[in-house]
Amino acid sequence: MKKLLEIIVLGLLLIPTLALSGTFKDEEGKFGLKTKKSGFKFHKNFMDHNDYNFQYIKDKTKARAGKYYQRFELRDGDCFRDDFWSDCDTDRERVEFSTEPRQAPKGKQCYGFSLMLSKDFFDVAPAKTTLGQVHQIGGPTGTASGGLASFPPLIQIDAHKGYLFFNWHELSGSATDVIDKSVFTTLKPLRKMKEVWTDISFCLDFKNKRIDAWVDGIKKVEILKSPIFFKPEGIYFKHGIYRNLISKYKELKNRKMRTQVVFYDEVRRGKSIKKVDRNINPKLKPVD
Repeated sequence: MKKLLEIIVLGLLLIPTLALSGTFKDEEGKFGLKTKKSGFKFHKNFMDHNDYNFQYIKDKTKARAGKYYQRFELRDGDCFRDDFWSDCDTDRERVEFSTEPRQAPKGKQCYGFSLMLSKDFFDVAPAKTTLGQVHQIGGPTGTASGGLASFPPLIQIDAHKGYLFFNWHELSGSATDVIDKSVFTTLKPLRKMKEVWTDISFCLDFKNKRIDAWVDGIKKVEILKSPIFFKPEGIYFKHGIYRNLISKYKELKNRKMRTQVVFYDEVRRGKSIKKVDRNINPKLKPVD
């Protein structure tokens, strides 16, 4: 009996923080977050970050729903790298989580998340800040401005020049020399997103060849074209703070990049808008 109790106690001690706080590190030391009822298995940072870059906070008085929400902070010089890419060498800074499982580019794939900007959130235009993406695996490649390699996403949610934009990348050209045209739709002024939760949701309908997006339950985007021109192997959602062309801001303003703080909650995916948007479906259970 004593031996059995020792085994039980040891087992409890070895339970990862995932079981208690939602955060974990995998066998390679990559930091991640697992949530319930989200449609995702986990969110993971495949690069790195400092302790201040991300916090998983328990405070039901401030969360959009449930008990927990996420805080991202990006400061000047917060660039990282992995085995395949370096933000430090490509004029970028980020702390951003990727999701699994990945989705097939077929049927209807919907995503939703709640977003709140800090009271002192600063727009770093002409640099570009992205606060959500749908990226591609096995998609087309090309060359961006400045001669850098380009691996275009499908969707970006951009905070730029005072507004939040839905940015659909309308791609053309060839699979190895892609032409990337951004189609922007205004979603909401940034000043109205400070210290207030904004709900963003959108569906990529590959079957019926259309894209729809909502802000706080109100339809803002309706594009009657296929989300893809090239069929990738898969797609996946990313969230956090990602900014590029940072040298443009530094050159124009003659100063370091400004710190940005953004909060996230209720990050979801599903096969319909009712699976991801609490405004359209108030019966959705909180993501914690």
